[in-house]
Amino acid sequence: MESFYVSHTLGCADAEAVAAAMGGRNAFVTPPHKGSVVVLDEAAESQDPEVVLALGCRLSSELGVPVLVALNHDDDILLLALCQRGWVVDQYNSAPELFEPDPDAEPIGPQGGNAERLAEAFGSPHTDAIERILRHPSGDTGYLFAYERHFELVKALGISEYGVNTGYKYLAAGEYPAGLELDQLIRIWAESGQCNENDSL
Repeated sequence: MESFYVSHTLGCADAEAVAAAMGGRNAFVTPPHKGSVVVLDEAAESQDPEVVLALGCRLSSELGVPVLVALNHDDDILLLALCQRGWVVDQYNSAPELFEPDPDAEPIGPQGGNAERLAEAFGSPHTDAIERILRHPSGDTGYLFAYERHFELVKALGISEYGVNTGYKYLAAGEYPAGLELDQLIRIWAESGQCNENDSL
């Protein structure tokens, strides 16, 4: 089954501060991992770009950290955005031709994504590797599934892979990324604030 998910990976290690910033929403916050914290937000699961990007911008502004926003649609397309200081400063589309009205149009390949900016934002020395990952084709000649590109990218950036191939609905259903357990997650409730969940999912 192909993946549909949205994740926000923040370049900070303070999960409690991230959880506090997420007050008033239904979400999960992961523990710090590789110097970053991942947010899986229920409203963002709609994959509405306005909702997804607004959360990334707000978190980057309130916490003063870079936020990598990732949207995987049916494992066919990976959309990325880098948010800093409340603004979207970079965007990426792995398959811009996917929703073009002309089915016979020639694929144009991945568009957007500034490897230097991404590397600088998260302190990665692997600019060349990031560029290769961004430009590598999709489909039979490249990444077969969008989550594969996402996984390689976060490895090159040196940030947590807890936001890869998972989302709010997966965690709510009890499906956790490798190395992550329920009692490590902070669950945020829109009405009652945050709690560390153990047995009340």
